[in-house]
Amino acid sequence: MITSIIDNHKYRAMNPTLRNHIGYSEAILDDNASFENFFQWADLLADKLNISFTRKLDDFEALYWDFLYKGTTLTLSYNIFNGITVFPALEERSDAFENVAIAELVDKLKDASPDEA
Repeated sequence: MITSIIDNHKYRAMNPTLRNHIGYSEAILDDNASFENFFQWADLLADKLNISFTRKLDDFEALYWDFLYKGTTLTLSYNIFNGITVFPALEERSDAFENVAIAELVDKLKDASPDEA
């Protein structure tokens, strides 16, 4: 029984959601993730959206990888408190088109699974 619950969690399709901050939107890819899951999501984004990462900042408790999508720079992020998210690199200084890009990214990733990568 426990094995089947763990297996279902491991291989479940994720359903990314939007969270709004003051001034920008953030896509929540997985709010209960690990470093390994981050790399799976990075591979999925690279394959499914045909993007490449332009800047990578790896820290002890967090990862921040920038990429271009729809003409704007977005950040794929992992930290131990918030899980895996995508947000505009400019955060509070972002414009409406960057928030639209985040919403489009969430739509493209509906029911995506990092295990596909």
